[in-house]
Amino acid sequence: KDMVWCLYPNKNALTKSVQDIVFHSEGSDGHQPKTNGAEPLNFILIDGTWNNSAAMVRRLKERAQLVWGVEDLPCISLATLGASSMHRLRPQPSWDRTCTAAAAIGLLSELHHQPAFSSHGLDNQADLLDDAVDALLEALTSRRLRMGRSITRRERHKGDVC
Repeated sequence: KDMVWCLYPNKNALTKSVQDIVFHSEGSDGHQPKTNGAEPLNFILIDGTWNNSAAMVRRLKERAQLVWGVEDLPCISLATLGASSMHRLRPQPSWDRTCTAAAAIGLLSELHHQPAFSSHGLDNQADLLDDAVDALLEALTSRRLRMGRSITRRERHKGDVC
């Protein structure tokens, strides 16, 4: 339970950074990694619509309390997260939110920049995932264009305004 974090923007809870979870633990001087490689770091990435993901997080918190007896599921936030390439096709409700794949890319990148993980090739994994997101965007864009549909949200929802 001490090595599990939920990657979810929770404004109602105290969130930690990747550096906080890797280097700061009870009894640590803040310079030695919290993990020595014996215990894996576990990250929960919620994948769904924003309404569905909020419900999933609530259920995860209930489960964590039942199983571990903790009041809240620890959450982390990413410092380097920006809009992903998918934002062009599927804009998020606000700029501090992004798709699950972009969050995974950000997490891998931030972990790679921590000295304890820099030799694990996480930057390569982040690059591969980023390439996959770009390929998905290209395929989805091509499909929309083939079907004669708009690829921008503004044009797709122009007729929705009353």
